[in-house]
This record gives sequence, structure tokens and C-alpha cells, in this order.
Amino acid sequence: MTAVGDVAAAPPRRRRRWGARVAFGAAGAWLVFVAAHRLLSGRAWWWNLPDLLPPLLFVAAPLLLLVLVPLARPARIWCAALLVAALALGWPVAGVNPATLWHRPAPAPPDAVTVFSWNTWYWDQMLATGPGGEPIHDPDRLYRYLHAQAADVYLLQEFLYFTPEWDPVPVADVDRLRREFPGFHIAVAGELLTVSRFPITLERPLDVRPWLDREWDDLPPADSAMPAYHTVKTLRTDLLVDGRVVTFYNSHLHVPVVGLPARAPDTADDGLARHDLRQASVRALAADVADNPHPVVFAGDLNTSPAMRLLRTLPDRLVDATAALDSPYPVSWARYGLPLWRLDWLFTSADVDVHEYRMVPPDGLSDHSGQFAVVSP
Repeated sequence: MTAVGDVAAAPPRRRRRWGARVAFGAAGAWLVFVAAHRLLSGRAWWWNLPDLLPPLLFVAAPLLLLVLVPLARPARIWCAALLVAALALGWPVAGVNPATLWHRPAPAPPDAVTVFSWNTWYWDQMLATGPGGEPIHDPDRLYRYLHAQAADVYLLQEFLYFTPEWDPVPVADVDRLRREFPGFHIAVAGELLTVSRFPITLERPLDVRPWLDREWDDLPPADSAMPAYHTVKTLRTDLLVDGRVVTFYNSHLHVPVVGLPARAPDTADDGLARHDLRQASVRALAADVADNPHPVVFAGDLNTSPAMRLLRTLPDRLVDATAALDSPYPVSWARYGLPLWRLDWLFTSADVDVHEYRMVPPDGLSDHSGQFAVVSP
């Protein structure tokens, strides 16, 4: 005969078992996801979509799931262990910058170089249209913003316009650029623009095509008005800085995905092609850096968050300058009003000191923050 007390106790026991399964399952599932991410990011092109998750999630998710641990009786210890393992595995890709608590850059010497790197968001072509659908340009506002940075070297991306069909075309008014920066030296390759107070001794676009894993028939598209936009994603300029040559790499890597599902596999808009192009860009950079005897500054919009493995395939000679930032979680790009991603980066060779490094709000001109740095080779 079943006791009345046993009947009354059964539902709570079932609820506890259900709660334990949910807590343990959630912890295990998150650990599996993080392990898969560490294994597949940057290796499998079809992992590009999970790659887009906010990096902070790799810290926030296991911490939030810890509230479920009390429900996991009698497996609370195992549930907590799974979450601790997930936190440990996800911490290196979460974009957290603990070095800001102790790192203090050395004061800048009088001859230090100021650098401003920024994705301009289609130059002065604001993403707005007039009554007839024509794009609204605001060059005055753009140049005021650039002059306010008072940099010696500008590494600018998206020096281009887009047609209504989203085809890239060159910026028409290059003469105004020269008037706005009298005495400066200018290098352009595709969408990449470097403006320097120092003389340019070498200008070298790094073409990705020799470094691709496979050939793409429409790279660049035959009808493109700007072929280098598709094939040159890093521009090297060697500058003569107070009698010493210093190399500045200005970079803007392809975005990992544009839309899903991907277009036909024989087009350069395919997800596999984008993966291939991004890998090839890093290989082209690595090859050039390996043969470069000069001090190096590398900056730009890499379309790569701390969670993406591609960031960790950059040449070993390049040192991440993140420690010089004053934020425990640096961000440079927002989506849906949420500033959760960092896509813009600064690296230097070990013989270059970074005395100051900060993100500069874009003042409504771009979806990317600018990067301002003070360096000395």
C-alpha cells in the first residue's frame, strides 16, 4: 500500500528531477557549443554564422547558467564543473581586457607619431537618401571629423561610394582630399586610403589572389568599376619617419557573411569564397611581414571579433595593442543599438611602443568607432 505522504511527495520529486535535467542539459549543451566553436571557428566556412555571436556571451552565458546549479541536485557539482569548464574554454575568446587594470603605457616622447584608423562607412556618402532616392553626401562634416583627430597618419577604409545596386565605385572628388590635407602624402588602393604627413617611400597593395585556396571565376567581377576593391584588402605604405622607415599596413578584410543562404558557389559572394578570401588576406599579410625588416604598425577594420580564430592566425611578429586600451571590454561596432562587438584592431611589431590607444566615437558618421593611437618606433 502506498503511503499518503509518498503520493504528496512524488510531484515535488518529479519537479526536482525535471529541474536537474534542464540545468545539467543546459550546462552540457553550452560546453559542447563552446568546444565546437574553438574547434571550428576559422576552419569551417559554415561556422561563420555562429562566429558572429557577441564575444561577451562566452563569459555571460556560463555565469548566468550558474543560477540553475541549485536545481541540479544531486548533480550540482557536475553541473558546476561543466560551467566552469565552459567559462575557462570561452574566456580567451570573450574579448575581455583585464590588462587595463594594471597596464600603464610609457609616456610618449616628443617625436611620437599619432595614428588614426577608421572605417568611414562609404566616405561622405551617408546612408540616407534624398526625395528622389539619391544619396546624401556631407563632405564638410566628414572632413571636420578627420581634422579633429589631428593625426600624422590616417589609415582609412571604405574610401568609395556604392551605387543603388551596391556596386562599389571610386570617390569622385580626390582633389578636395588633397586640398584638405596640404603637404600630406596620399596612397590609394581600391577602398583603402592612407594619408601621411611623412613621405611615402613604398606603396604596395597586397593582392589576395596568389594566396587563395581555390580560383574564383568572378574575382574581380568583370563589370566592376573598382576591381581592387575585391582583391586588395591590405595596403602597405612605408613612411620615412624622422629619418627611419616605418611600415603602416591599412586593412579591411571581407565580411564573413552577407546573407543566408549563400549565393551560387561559383560567385565571390558565396560563404566559402568569403572564408577563402579572409584566409588569403591574412596569408598575404603574413608573407609581407615576414620579409619586412622595418618596424610595423598594422590597423584597420578586420571584420573579426575576439571570438574568431582568424584573429589568432595573424603573424606572430605582430603584437596586439589591446592592453593599452582603457576599457575592460573594448568595442568598436554596434548592431541593433547594442555595442557588443569589436571589429577594429591595432597591432605593432615589438620594436614599436604604444603610448596611447583609444576608440573614438564616430559622431554619427559611421557604424565603426575610430582608433586613435600614439606610437613611437
